[in-house]
Amino acid sequence: MAGFNRTQLKLIAICAMVCDHVAWGFVEFMSPLGQVMHIIGRFTIPIMCFFIAEGFRHTSSRKGYLMRMALFSVVAMLPFYLFFGELYDYRQNIIFDLTLGLLLLTVCENRGLRLWQKILLGAGLFGISIGIGGWPIMPMLYILVFYYVKGFKKQAVWICSLTIALEVFLIVAMSLNHIWHFSHYNWPWYDKLYFLGFMLPLLVLKYYNGEKGKPVLGKYFFYLFYPAHFLVLSAIKVLVAGCSAYEIYVALHVIACMVCIGILLMVLWAKPSRGQIATLLLVLCGCIYTFGFL
Repeated sequence: MAGFNRTQLKLIAICAMVCDHVAWGFVEFMSPLGQVMHIIGRFTIPIMCFFIAEGFRHTSSRKGYLMRMALFSVVAMLPFYLFFGELYDYRQNIIFDLTLGLLLLTVCENRGLRLWQKILLGAGLFGISIGIGGWPIMPMLYILVFYYVKGFKKQAVWICSLTIALEVFLIVAMSLNHIWHFSHYNWPWYDKLYFLGFMLPLLVLKYYNGEKGKPVLGKYFFYLFYPAHFLVLSAIKVLVAGCSAYEIYVALHVIACMVCIGILLMVLWAKPSRGQIATLLLVLCGCIYTFGFL
């Protein structure tokens, strides 16, 4: 069957993501190259949202899927902040945003909840997204579109409409902010025009053939790639900028902490024997020890 399978589309998404993050780390934002790289980077989120909806629709265990996403959103926090530093303040990574979207679908599809309970819980999730989400609301809305809107043409109309509405809102908000100063983000009105690139992934999603494709380096490659590429890019930033003994010291502890978390995840995913429980306790103590140094 012609077209793109799931693995190919996910590879497009992570390549676009790396392009975007390289631009954030090493390229002047308003330069032509920087803007092109950020526009390419907009391929990532809609494709991720599409497969969150697909995953929720087809998974054999929605609870397991949700727990897996929540777990990796926590794993990604430290590498995410290590790379972005103060740029995102207290806001979270994209896996956190996708997890909120997955929670929203879980609430909407829960037959044990009444309508008012679903509205209340949904509003709470949107509130969390507005408060600390890296990409407030938009990933959640995209996920709802890909899950509930039937037919690709209708999905495309909704995605384009939401993206344009977001762009108009940001332009108006940024213009008003220069007058009333209600936000510390003092962006010019044209600063976020690259967000229109969120419509570009529709060009490849149109040709999704529904096939799974061959897995890349194991079941959890796409989950692990996200925090791993932040660690690599952070290491490159340190090497490019020159590093002190203290920065090397902190970097080594971060790497050690990530190794501990990786071992911890492997143990939790298996049915633990006594030896594995002992390993689990050892890794927990190691994590506490490492975070103590940080």
